[in-house]
This record gives sequence, C-alpha cells and structure tokens, in this order.
Amino acid sequence: MPHGYSIELRARALAALDKGMSRKKVAEVFNISTRTLYNWCKRRIETGDLHIRSRPTIRSHRKLTPEILSQYLEKHPDAYLKEIGEALGVSGTAVFKAFKKFGISRKKNDPIFRARREKETKVSSRN
Repeated sequence: MPHGYSIELRARALAALDKGMSRKKVAEVFNISTRTLYNWCKRRIETGDLHIRSRPTIRSHRKLTPEILSQYLEKHPDAYLKEIGEALGVSGTAVFKAFKKFGISRKKNDPIFRARREKETKVSSRN
C-alpha cells in the first residue's frame, strides 16, 4: 500500500504556495498533482497541521465463525442469507463470503430431485 507524502515535502510545497507561487507551478516543481496540493491546503485550514491521516487497521475481530454459522444452520437449515445475516447482525453478503471462506455448502436436498435420483438408481440397479 503506498504511503503518503512526507511532512517535509508538504511543508515546502505549502511554503512555496504561501510565497506567491501559483498552484500549477508548485505542483510541477514538487512533482505532485494540483488536487493533492488543494487537499493539503484544505487540511491545513481545517486542522492546522499537515500530518498524514492514520489509515484504518485490519479488524482482527470477526462476527462470523464456522462454529456460529454451523450452529445457526443446524437450527435453521432453510434460512435465506438475508435472514441469517439479520439474525447474526451482518449483511447477507457477509454471510455469503463467510460460507465461501469456510467452505460451507448450502445445497438443498430437494424432495423432487431426491425422488428422481432414487428412481434412477432403482432403474440402473435392475439392469
């Protein structure tokens, strides 16, 4: 992941801007975009500093575990992803991704298809 520009570079670019150099010229001299320079100016006005914003860290706590999902599925085998998500406090998409990550399959054993399979196996066993 790329890191932000150094505090020194930010300070030098803004000092050049404060001395009267145009934004376009400052951007060319310091090899930055004019949008970046604009964002630095805005940040200095709003917060008074030039420090790099802290980036969010990866969350170590996860709501869904294989145990929680399997326990819920034992009690509610026909629940939709959205229903499972609502019960566990997450979205249906999160449930889908957790199933994929943990290798949990939710294929239904439909009675119609089960009857067809049983019929086919009886026919093939007779031959």
